[in-house]
Amino acid sequence: MQCLWFTTLVSKKENLASLYKTLNKVNVVEVKTIDMAQGQKTSRILAWTFQSETQQKNWKFD
Repeated sequence: MQCLWFTTLVSKKENLASLYKTLNKVNVVEVKTIDMAQGQKTSRILAWTFQSETQQKNWKFD
């Protein structure tokens, strides 16, 4: 695998539940949500990986 983490920007908090459900169906190992705020607007970065912690530690760049 050539990508360790995948990410997407999520504007609406209401969309997170369906995204978590979909990621769970495809056997994602780890999911992280990072909240970002600027003024009154809040967005989220949703990040996920298919690799275990051990695989992540052993992952190397080509």
